[in-house]
Amino acid sequence: MMGETSFLNFVLLTLLFAIAGNAFQPYYCHQQYRVGNILHQQDYNQRRLVQLSYAPTDPSILEQNRQYLSNTLGFSKEKLDKIAASQRGKRSRGSILNLKIGILDDRVSWLQNRLCLTDNEIKKIIQSQPSILWNQSESDTGIGSKIDYLQNRLLLDDILLRKVIIGNPSILLMSVEDNIEPTLDWLQGSLQLDDTALSKVIQRQPTILHLSIEDNLEPTLQWLQNRLQLDDDALGKTIKRLPSILGTTTGKMEPKLDWLQQRLLLSDEELSKMIQQYPTLLSFSIENNLEPTFNFYIDALGNEGEALVFVTRDPSAFSRSLENRLKPRLKQALDTGMVIDSKLMRVIMVYPNDQWNGKVTREMSKKWVRDNEKAINERNNK
Repeated sequence: MMGETSFLNFVLLTLLFAIAGNAFQPYYCHQQYRVGNILHQQDYNQRRLVQLSYAPTDPSILEQNRQYLSNTLGFSKEKLDKIAASQRGKRSRGSILNLKIGILDDRVSWLQNRLCLTDNEIKKIIQSQPSILWNQSESDTGIGSKIDYLQNRLLLDDILLRKVIIGNPSILLMSVEDNIEPTLDWLQGSLQLDDTALSKVIQRQPTILHLSIEDNLEPTLQWLQNRLQLDDDALGKTIKRLPSILGTTTGKMEPKLDWLQQRLLLSDEELSKMIQQYPTLLSFSIENNLEPTFNFYIDALGNEGEALVFVTRDPSAFSRSLENRLKPRLKQALDTGMVIDSKLMRVIMVYPNDQWNGKVTREMSKKWVRDNEKAINERNNK
């Protein structure tokens, strides 16, 4: 009898823990998917969507689908008219407006649940790429298999997978065999990336997957490696720090490198070292960032040579906002009588707001004491 009671208690406790665990899941995503989860594939197969079917000449279906897209996903009339007009100009099987009633809702629900998306997130994705709803989620080349491939190949948990696709939903329209897989293989081999490093590169810059290896990626890497005299290891590290370089044309990078080298009086080796240290420099505008920021440091320090040393030692000096940080803080420093030198300039550059405000308050107190002492001395000397 005692044995049966213990067993029943065990079963009840197990059920309670299971229920409690589910209570912490997002309301829109009770089924969690993880890398290598075999149960997910079984569940996915059981939940296959209705086979693609459309009625291109049925006005009632067109109107109901328009209403669904408008009311549920926030499509504007102009957007819907554009979809309809685009379809009329093509000789193809149809569009999402022709799908049988209920299929759009099934597919939206499936995608929202699979990626654990909020209502606003699913709206944003579908409005950006309506063709996602045309793809058969249950096919070998459909949305479902692409999501599975990305999650497993890039070692993504549900949260990271969600971020990648929200940031670049058009990735779901690409071919795994013709685009995604060859690009990932090429990147991993060319940059000597392990699986984790490859995943981080794509998470930071998923649009890389849209670039052509022959026309974009390979020429850019070769040019950058030659221009900065980088070995394979240094090249890989530089790209890992700023993956967006791969999507930047050489025509945009060359003027910035020329400006840095000429304006900062850098040798080829010094230029290469600076970019390796802070590759974000290649994302800055000469006119709106590099030139005015360097001039600010020259004026503030009163010496171009000192400004050169300051920015070459720490190239991140170019990343600070002139209007929101550097200029206002310099004015505060001058108003409170601080000595402007490289040491203070670094404080201006790196201190968080609370630390900087504390320093300003202390300096204002010191200035008040100095001013009072000066006033007292002047009165005593009269």
